[in-house]
Amino acid sequence: MFSLLRRFLISSWLVAALLLFWWKISANSESYFWPPLGQIATQFKTNWLFANVAEDVVPSLKNLAIGYFIGAPCALVVGAHLGLSEIAQRIFSPLVNFFRSIPGVALVPIFIMLFGIGDESRRVSIAVAVFFPTLIATIEAVRTSDAVLLDVSRSFKFSSFQSLWRVRVPSGAPMISSGLQVSLQVGFIVMIVSEMLGAFRGLGAFTVEAQQSFMIIDMWTGIIMLGILGYIFNVIFELIEKRALRWYRGQKGLTT
Repeated sequence: MFSLLRRFLISSWLVAALLLFWWKISANSESYFWPPLGQIATQFKTNWLFANVAEDVVPSLKNLAIGYFIGAPCALVVGAHLGLSEIAQRIFSPLVNFFRSIPGVALVPIFIMLFGIGDESRRVSIAVAVFFPTLIATIEAVRTSDAVLLDVSRSFKFSSFQSLWRVRVPSGAPMISSGLQVSLQVGFIVMIVSEMLGAFRGLGAFTVEAQQSFMIIDMWTGIIMLGILGYIFNVIFELIEKRALRWYRGQKGLTT
């Protein structure tokens, strides 16, 4: 219990100090575009506890979840099989490198043209954006599997399929996990941008509409809400990762 409290204090003191600094320097601000943090906090309670949660937060999270859990598993399956075959890597490498070089947000207008401005275009945009970081990480994880483990799998006469999913993928889990975490961050960014382009609901739409309507305090509350959600997602992912990779952390002697 003390250890958890200590880690929380270590990780949160800087945020608390910055918030206090922001509160102090903005307390007497008369700038329309730089309102006092106290006013922002009051409006934040009005907007997000819990007036606009169902209208803006829930749709955003739903689109992110659907897009992520379509794109990431597909990337895991495709990447695992591409990592097995050097010939397949050579054939598809130019195509993969071409598409992964295009920022996910740059594809949003294309998907809006193809699927309209509804949730479908946003989900497809997120799915495509999260696909490539996980794909690259999975290919590399499978390709660089531990030779000793592979020798053991051959001695047990594992088939290629068994070796892939029982040896290569588990041994590359830490690298794949890093790709999944990057994919989550990329998907979150694409979620925001896709909602800023023609959407009528969602956190991105709320924030950009507030800015265009000169509702600056509302805009600030939207930005802060996005930051809070991004932080929560990262914490949840790390907790899941630590639990799923306990064997790896124990093997490497990692305790934090």
